[in-house]
Amino acid sequence: MNKKRIGLFAVVFTLLISSVFAKSDAAAGFSAGKKLQQQEDWYGAIEQYLEVVRLNPSYGDAWFALAECSYETGEYELALSYIEKAEAFLKNKPEIQNLSGFCYIGLGNTEAAQKTFEQVLKKFPNNVEARFGLAELDILSGRINGAEKQYLSAFQRQNRNCRILLSLALVSEELGKKEAVKEYLNQAMRYFSGNPEVYYFAAYLAKKENQLKDAEEYIQTAIQLNPDYDLSYKMLSDILFEQGNYEEVLKLCKFRTKRNRNAENVWYLKGLALTELGRIEEAFTAYETGLSIEPQDEVMRSALELLAVKYTDIEDVRRSKWADYHIKKAAEYSEKYYSVQAAYEYQRALRLNPLDSNVRLAYANILLSDGYPEAYLSNLLFIQSQDTDLNKLADTVESYSSLLYDTLPKKWDTDPFYLDKSRWRIGFFYQKSETGVIHPDCEEITSGIFADIFSVSSAVKIELNNKKPVSFTEAFSKARAEKYDYFCIVKADENEREVTLYCDMYSGRTGNLAANWQVYRTGNNRYSGALQKMRSNVLSSLPYYAVIKQRKGTAALIDAGRMNGVKTGQVWTIIEKGALKTADKGLALAWQEDKVLGSFTVTAAGEEISEGEIKQKGFYDRVNAGDVLVLQLNDSEQKKDSVKSDSVQEPGTKRQEPYLLRMLRLIR
Repeated sequence: MNKKRIGLFAVVFTLLISSVFAKSDAAAGFSAGKKLQQQEDWYGAIEQYLEVVRLNPSYGDAWFALAECSYETGEYELALSYIEKAEAFLKNKPEIQNLSGFCYIGLGNTEAAQKTFEQVLKKFPNNVEARFGLAELDILSGRINGAEKQYLSAFQRQNRNCRILLSLALVSEELGKKEAVKEYLNQAMRYFSGNPEVYYFAAYLAKKENQLKDAEEYIQTAIQLNPDYDLSYKMLSDILFEQGNYEEVLKLCKFRTKRNRNAENVWYLKGLALTELGRIEEAFTAYETGLSIEPQDEVMRSALELLAVKYTDIEDVRRSKWADYHIKKAAEYSEKYYSVQAAYEYQRALRLNPLDSNVRLAYANILLSDGYPEAYLSNLLFIQSQDTDLNKLADTVESYSSLLYDTLPKKWDTDPFYLDKSRWRIGFFYQKSETGVIHPDCEEITSGIFADIFSVSSAVKIELNNKKPVSFTEAFSKARAEKYDYFCIVKADENEREVTLYCDMYSGRTGNLAANWQVYRTGNNRYSGALQKMRSNVLSSLPYYAVIKQRKGTAALIDAGRMNGVKTGQVWTIIEKGALKTADKGLALAWQEDKVLGSFTVTAAGEEISEGEIKQKGFYDRVNAGDVLVLQLNDSEQKKDSVKSDSVQEPGTKRQEPYLLRMLRLIR
């Protein structure tokens, strides 16, 4: 054998040995990845599997495992790319097609998902996973009965499948079939008594029925069977909180933070429990710790801010620190020229720290850029009255004072800042979510922060009633007794990625539904974005009227201006003081025709006040200061205005993923 052949043989032998060792290492890495995957350490498993396919690019099972983990992390397009590679090595495996279908659901391509699952069932009629996929599609479409049929079809093929039994229990609960829920749970506990998941979902269903003692027993059993499952501890914390066992909640929070300082919502729940116990300073510490770990938890931040407004003095130095978050957000929005969002963040910052002159100046600059120099000047004067060191504003104040010398406030010797422009008293109540939320008491906090952000509107006075959830009857009774013009019942639904806020507004006089809105948001800043939009919906939909403040001959001054939509040339109907009332239905105003005193035509529209000419009705002039005005609408405006009382869901947005689906996906 010559030297060339010996060398070639050595190279081939080395490659064969390397290949054997690489495959051996790949197999070991795959086993390690599987262990991490079973522990739901998706990112750790992905790291292992990527190394496996680097060592052995033809390892089909590793490519498929990568797809499974990527699906769990919400990377659906990436999962589909791994599936494509897995299919090159794994033929005719329905698991691959089914995972593709679930990825299509995640991407919102329900048509492709439906087609994929149906193709699987054509080849494999007894495939249970494909029926789970079709059931998900039914739930997304609101066809709960259709989902039940899919699970029953799977049950006929595998009547001792734990996942099927638990799924049927959840769907039966959604359909109100209480006896069926008990039957499926009993079967699951009989056949799978050692499975902690069975008791976790039994606790969840008992909690939904407000059977808190039963729920506590079930979740304690789940913990005994699997002491490492943090979701069980979270549910136990929520159950104890609802029972009012706040000291036990704190003990459990301490236990959870020892196991994992970043445990989901533990600091938030600790803050709630401490607040209920009246340990406010400790609650601040808990919330601050939680926000240092998860700064984007907007519900926790709202809980802290409501606490700050209620329990700390305006001069408290911590208010400045808490306001910094909103100041930074406002600066980010300003850089992108999002003036509405920037203004909202400055308003939140000023709510926490109203003495911050720099923030007020930044907010005033937004008002100026929006075309309101009078409001800008008012803010500058306020800053000067609070901060005499800001001499640099003196020239600006003098300049704008001179510029605005001939404005309506000067002409009528009136400061709009001191006018009482309140129009409506609205009571705010809340109800618990029918599905579930990530943050306990999210609905109460939402009603509180929602009411708080209305403080910037001079037209609305909010009466907050959020000591406890209420029924419609309780809310209406309170509204009647307190003579609210309207009352709102607020609800919230949320998961890890989405939030939907609901607001139903009723007449405080009749109890009839006046309007309702729902706002869906996903992505970053979803909670604050939903709150802003809901506030805008409510304020823009409320009927508006003006009041005559002064009169000189046929000229009069009213307390509404361009900020309220007043324009030169508009004609308003003058109605006798005290004769205006809310309509029996919808968001509108009503009055008797014999209470109409004349009309008012706007000749000059200022920012917050306007001037116009009165035209009396009849022979006698009965128009006086204090009488009210309602804008006369043309036909197109009346049609547009009538839409305000309809249910509003923003165009281009989807509905939040059903909570039922989220719970079904937890079943392993």
